[in-house]
Amino acid sequence: MELKFFGRGAAFYPAFGNTNAFFTQDDDLFFLDFGESAFEKAVRMLDLTAYRAIYVLLTHLHADHAGSLASLCSYTHIMLDRTVYIVHPVETVKQMLRLQGICEDLYHYLPQLPEDCPVRAEPCPVQHAQDMQCFGYILRTQDDSLYFSGDAAVLPENVRQLYLRGDIKRLYHDTASHDSKAHCWYKRLEKDIPPEMRKNVFCMHLDGDYEAELKSLGFSVVTAEK
Repeated sequence: MELKFFGRGAAFYPAFGNTNAFFTQDDDLFFLDFGESAFEKAVRMLDLTAYRAIYVLLTHLHADHAGSLASLCSYTHIMLDRTVYIVHPVETVKQMLRLQGICEDLYHYLPQLPEDCPVRAEPCPVQHAQDMQCFGYILRTQDDSLYFSGDAAVLPENVRQLYLRGDIKRLYHDTASHDSKAHCWYKRLEKDIPPEMRKNVFCMHLDGDYEAELKSLGFSVVTAEK
């Protein structure tokens, strides 16, 4: 699962773009969130007709993570004659899409990935917003595993332990420049992960230009596709 990123920025730092990623597995395309700027980049960078199935795994419904999902649903159904799979543990996404004029005929809603999917996705509740349920995902294939946090103030302890003992190979985590109840201050992540294990922790959702500081601590930082 080679994650590629449309952007790596926080909602209020648009210069870096929305922190949304994608990868392919066995001819299927997987999006991890689909924010305000994702649709233009997806249509420009990818041939959406080339994949057997298209899945969008949503961590939560803030605009920088789901803001152009409606455009994807209508475009793929009307222009490409295919229907995307929207995966979110709770059905609130259906309400959001309905208010945007997207009826349920334009997409397939799933609370989790189907059994025959080549990727397994375990949702993990995370601390982010008080008015909606938010999730990260543990993603697994036969020979790979990773955790994608979405927006999260804290790395869940069970995920941290899985990573420390090697059951999860890589972490992609929200990394803020300041103390926050909604996002993970990098000093908090510094305490959670020992220096010798920080190389495979990829910082994302940056709210400023502090990449050099993160790298000096031994963390990796995601880059955005052009």
